[in-house]
Amino acid sequence: MYGLIEKYKKFMAGRNGFDRLTPFTFLAYLLINGLKMFFAFSKVAFFIMWAIALVFLGVTIYRFLSKNVEKRRAEVSRFSVFLFKIDFEGFLFRMRKKFKRMAVRLSQIKTHRFRTCPGCKEHLRLSKKRGVRRITCPKCGKKFKRFILF
Repeated sequence: MYGLIEKYKKFMAGRNGFDRLTPFTFLAYLLINGLKMFFAFSKVAFFIMWAIALVFLGVTIYRFLSKNVEKRRAEVSRFSVFLFKIDFEGFLFRMRKKFKRMAVRLSQIKTHRFRTCPGCKEHLRLSKKRGVRRITCPKCGKKFKRFILF
């Protein structure tokens, strides 16, 4: 086993390897490869999606094994600027926050109901009592009614 690891290290010496753009191209390959199943009704569309997926896989392997490290670094730099322009990090932060909120809601679904305040859009946690509820927002003080069925 040790000899295999040494051979791999020797083979990868001077090559680009794994960088920030590699997971993006590989995930694009997986996504397009999965989406092509929805185009099984049309052989032409299926083949086009298959070809696009293979291009992404080829780019991933080419970038991983490339010995032109400076050119690959320039590509990663341009990719990072692109991600900064579209605020990808902010998007990931907002999505993590949203999924965390959903997990909390699911863990408390037996005892509480969640509603938003129409005034300040604050998320409110209410007990599971059914019927018309008169609610006062603790943040903005707005009073409103909500009907809770379940």
